[in-house]
Amino acid sequence: MIKKFFLIFIGLFAFVSFANAENELKIDFFYAKTCAHCGEASKFLDNLALENKNVRISRYDVSELESVELLEEHYLNYNVDELDRGYVPIMFVGEKYFIGFKKNSTDVSIRAFINGSSLEEVEELKKEIVLPIVGEISIENKSPLFFSAVFGILDGFNACAMAALAFLLSVLIGIGDRRKLILLGGTFILVSGIVYFLFMAAWLNIFLVLPHLDIITYAVGILMIIMGVCVLKEFFDGVVCKLCEVDAKKSNWFSYNQKKLMEKARNVLSSQKSMFLTIGAVIFIAAGINTIELVCSFGLPVAFTKILTSYDLTPAMHYFYLIVYDIFYMLDDFIVFLIAVFTFNLVQESDKFIR
Repeated sequence: MIKKFFLIFIGLFAFVSFANAENELKIDFFYAKTCAHCGEASKFLDNLALENKNVRISRYDVSELESVELLEEHYLNYNVDELDRGYVPIMFVGEKYFIGFKKNSTDVSIRAFINGSSLEEVEELKKEIVLPIVGEISIENKSPLFFSAVFGILDGFNACAMAALAFLLSVLIGIGDRRKLILLGGTFILVSGIVYFLFMAAWLNIFLVLPHLDIITYAVGILMIIMGVCVLKEFFDGVVCKLCEVDAKKSNWFSYNQKKLMEKARNVLSSQKSMFLTIGAVIFIAAGINTIELVCSFGLPVAFTKILTSYDLTPAMHYFYLIVYDIFYMLDDFIVFLIAVFTFNLVQESDKFIR
């Protein structure tokens, strides 16, 4: 009797073990020790293994010859495209492979695949990205050029930068020299565009290189809250127009220093110094004013650069789309500048008539 019971127990144990083996999901994870995204992918896989006991993860360092040989076999078995080979991290999950790792994108796709979603459904998920506050944005059938133009135009309606340009043009028109207006106003716009491009490039490289995107998002959010409080304080203190004379005690650090730079610009433009010295001063002042004004423009550039990193682009194309964004960002400034240039004579005639 005992022997019979023992045989039944062994049979049940073998059946359960076989069932578990059938349900086991093997993940082959190929990584490099110097790869930042590999570290983030590894943490995700650790959590995945804790959540799902049927997941078995095998890790392979591509700096080892045996791992490289195994990776080559996987390339053939999974029909990995030649253009996709050589990149890490790469994860072979069941019958599908995932190259690279982006939080809220790759991890979502892998979880969906493990939970029974079809390959087609997983591919649909990969066409969406998640942005803080904004939520999910579909990038299917939308080129980077589309996002560059739309985000650039929206970002261009930045009251901070427009205030600086309006100040410059008002001073130049007051001087009464159209040549100065064109040369110095154009210099100011050009420098503003260059400063903003460098700012965008810095954000792009942060998202491409640093794996801890949550920390960056929180830091930007905290800074935006601080700036919002400062702007609200100025509003309630009556500091509405940054070009007007206001009590220095009521201005925040940004407005105070912007005001100082604007006063220096007024003095430089009104002086009789040589044109070369004046242009140099305008370049310096424009860079200073626009650097201060960057705190008004964190939101959209952060969102855009995150979207841009979701596309499989070469470094040259990344910077090309940054330039496109920059052009559309400066478009409204350029239109205001052209209006000032072409209406210059009308303004001068109006002044003569009033006098």
